[in-house]
Amino acid sequence: MKQTLDKYISEHYDEVRKYTNHFLKAYNKKKNINLSMLNADTCINNAYLHVLTIDKQDADENTVKSYLLNTIKCQIIWDKSISHKQDDCNTMEYIGNEVPDDDEVSRKIAIEQRFNDQRAYIEIFRRQITCPIQRVTFECYYDKGFNSARSLSKYFGISTTSAHYMLREIKQKIREIQYSYENK
Repeated sequence: MKQTLDKYISEHYDEVRKYTNHFLKAYNKKKNINLSMLNADTCINNAYLHVLTIDKQDADENTVKSYLLNTIKCQIIWDKSISHKQDDCNTMEYIGNEVPDDDEVSRKIAIEQRFNDQRAYIEIFRRQITCPIQRVTFECYYDKGFNSARSLSKYFGISTTSAHYMLREIKQKIREIQYSYENK
């Protein structure tokens, strides 16, 4: 297996490095990491060492390639991998810049807008309630903080199943309001 692995890496190192860099960029973007000491060479080296431990004598080039690339992906994705442990040891304390990025500001604005929209849908639903039972249930759920079927059932002295269906009906109507506004 070692000979096949060595041959594959020596002939396709640029491809393996490009693959590794692609996953590192995707990982950093997903985790919203601006500065990471984790680099492609570390991941490739650790993956190489791991693949050598696999006891498979008659491995062809495609098998070795799949083992190597999958191990590289795991080295990047798994937070407890050897590469991440080495990264934690090599990382110095990073002091972020005081000025937030445009992406960060726009992301926070989008989150704030989504939160405000949700509050607006709830208030629209509140104004549309005509049934007194539904109004009391809604006020207990949103205003008084009985946020589970079990706590609501204890408050009203009804079964948990009944409280669940009451909450589900309220949430469904709020979702309908949301979909009607979003799909205009």
